[in-house]
Amino acid sequence: MSDKAAGNGDADTVTITENSSTMHFPNKNEVFYNKVQVLNRDLSITMIRLHGERMLKERREKVEKKKLRKIFYDNPEKFELTDKKKKKSKGPEPDFLSQAKENLKDVDWTNEVRSEDAARKLHRSAVLNNTPSASLPPSPPPGLKIMDCLAASGLRSMRYYHEIQNLDLVTINDLETPAITLAENNIKQNSVDPTVVRTRVGDGTMLCYESRNGVESIRPDPRNNPICHPSFPLTGRYDVIDLDPYGSAAPFIDGAVQSVVDGGMLNVTCTDMAVLSGNHPETCFAKYRSMPIHKGRYLHELALRILLQSLESQANKYGRHIVPIASFGIDFYIRVFVRVFDSKAEVKKSSLKIGYVYQSTGCPSFHVVPSGTFTGKSYVPQVIKSDLVGVDGKCAETGKPFKVGGPFWTAPIHDLEVVDKAVKRVENPRDYGQNHDPLPTSKRLHGLLTTVSEELSDCPLYYLLPDLASTCRAQVPPRGAFLAQLEELGYRVSATHKEADAIKTDAPNDVVWDLMRNWVRLNPVAAKRERKDESKPNKGETAGMLILEKEPKFFCDFKTKKNQKLLNRKKATRYPQNPEANWGPKARANVTATMANVEEVSKRKIAEAGLTEEKDAKKQA
Repeated sequence: MSDKAAGNGDADTVTITENSSTMHFPNKNEVFYNKVQVLNRDLSITMIRLHGERMLKERREKVEKKKLRKIFYDNPEKFELTDKKKKKSKGPEPDFLSQAKENLKDVDWTNEVRSEDAARKLHRSAVLNNTPSASLPPSPPPGLKIMDCLAASGLRSMRYYHEIQNLDLVTINDLETPAITLAENNIKQNSVDPTVVRTRVGDGTMLCYESRNGVESIRPDPRNNPICHPSFPLTGRYDVIDLDPYGSAAPFIDGAVQSVVDGGMLNVTCTDMAVLSGNHPETCFAKYRSMPIHKGRYLHELALRILLQSLESQANKYGRHIVPIASFGIDFYIRVFVRVFDSKAEVKKSSLKIGYVYQSTGCPSFHVVPSGTFTGKSYVPQVIKSDLVGVDGKCAETGKPFKVGGPFWTAPIHDLEVVDKAVKRVENPRDYGQNHDPLPTSKRLHGLLTTVSEELSDCPLYYLLPDLASTCRAQVPPRGAFLAQLEELGYRVSATHKEADAIKTDAPNDVVWDLMRNWVRLNPVAAKRERKDESKPNKGETAGMLILEKEPKFFCDFKTKKNQKLLNRKKATRYPQNPEANWGPKARANVTATMANVEEVSKRKIAEAGLTEEKDAKKQA
C-alpha cells in the first residue's frame, strides 16, 4: 500500500494505491480513507472468495443430486406405483445429496470459479461487441452479486472487482452524491468494467428493502441510473451484502437479512464499541435489544455475540436464521461474516442458541444460560438450577449478587473449517490462482485467522488471567502452566484472537478458582497486599480473601510449563502492536467541504486544459 501525491504533480489530489486499486482523492477529502480498514478489506476479500467457491460447490451438488434422483426413478425396478400420478420408492429413498458430494469431492473449486469467470468475461465481451445471437458463446451460470451498501469512495468495491472472480454485479451505493461522484471518477481510472460495477445514490436501507424481491425490483436512483446495465439484466437477490457503517449497523440489519439470497452472506461491521462494551447500556438495549455487562472483562466477545443475536432475531421474523462463518474483534470495531438461510425448522431452535450471562458482582465468575431447552418433543424455557447460581441466587465464591447480561448468541461464532481454509489461502496465495500482489496486510491477517482457528468456538466468553490474579491479590501465574493444569484436569482450553491474556475453557468457575487457590498456596500473597477494606461488609474481607478461605478440591504443583496447544501451534504474528500512533477511527466525512473541493479541482483542471489548448493554437499560428 502506498500513499503519495499524484504523479502529474497536481497538488490538489492525493493518490493512494491499495493492492489492485488506485484512488485519487482531493486533499481536503482525507476522511474518506483510513489505513486501519485495510485489514478489514483484506479479510472481506478472503472470506468472499471462499464463499463464492462454496456457493458454486453447493449449486453443482444440487444439480448432481437431481441427476442421481432422476436416474434412480427412471429405473422401473426401483419403485412401485401407488396410483397413476405418484411414485413410491421400495424402502427408504437413498441419500442423493451425500452421493452427489462424494461424486464431486475431488473437484478443484478454485479452478472451477476461474473457468466460469473466464466464460463470463468472454460472453460479456461478445455482447458488448454486438455479436449476433447465433454466434454468442454459451451464457455462463449466475455469478456473485455484491452490494456495498455504504460504499463512501468505493475503494472496497473496486478491490472486490479486481480481486474476486466470477462477479455479475457490484453495487456501489452511498447516500451522499459527492462520495459516488468520487467513486465514478476513480472507476474510470481503475480499468473497471462499468457493466459490472454500478454506482447508485440512495439510502442504504431503502436499497436493501427494494432488493427483497430481487435486483430487478430496484428502482433507478435520482440520477436515473438503473441498478444493472441494460445489456445485462439480472434477477434474484444479492449473494453478498456488505455493511460497513460509521457507527452502528443496527438500522440496516432488518433490510439486509431480507435482501440476501438463501445461503448468502452478510458482512457486518460495527464501530460503536462504547455502546456494545457497556458504557451506554441503555443505548445498546435500544439498538440491539441486549444488555451488555459494564466493565465485563470479556467485552470484545460479548459485543460480537450481541451483534450475532441481533442478526438472528431480525432474521427469525422472516423465517430465516444465521450461521456464523467467522467473527472478529479488531482494533476499535467488530466484524462478523454470517450466512442467512430459509428454514422455519431452524428458527424454532433459536432459543437454544440465544442466552444470558450471570456475572458475579464480586469476582470474575460467570454462568452462561441458554434461553430455552429441548425436551425431545418441544422447546421450553430453560430452568435455572440452584447449583448454577446458588441456592439464594448469589455467587458461590464471594456471596455477591449477580447481574444479568444479554440476550446474546451462545452457539459457536466461527466455522473452523472455513477459517482453516482461509489460513491456507493467506499462507499460499499463488496455489489458489491469485495473480495479483499478496494482500497488503497478509502477515497480520494470517496471525488473526490462525489465532481464530485455535479458539474453542463452542465455549462462550472467557477469563483474563491478570484479572483472576488481581482478585486474589496474587502474582499472575505463568500462562502456559495455568493452561497446562486445566488440560491435565481433562478440560479444554484455548486463547482468543483479541485478548492476549484471555483463557477460554469449558472448566466451571470452581475449578478455575481451585487452580488459583493452589497457585496462592505455592506463591503466598505478600503481607502488604493482604489488606482489609473496613468500609465493606463481611468484616472488611475482600473478594479474594473470601475465595482463598475455601480449601481446593484438588492439589496441583504447576510443574508442567506449557500446554499442548501452546507447544503445537503454528508460527504466526499474534496480537501485533499498532503500526503507528493514533491508530483508530477518523472523523466523519465533511460532505459539504468535500463536494466544494471536488468541484473546485474539476474547474481548475478544465481551465488548465483550455489554457493549454490556447497556447498550442498560438504556436501553430
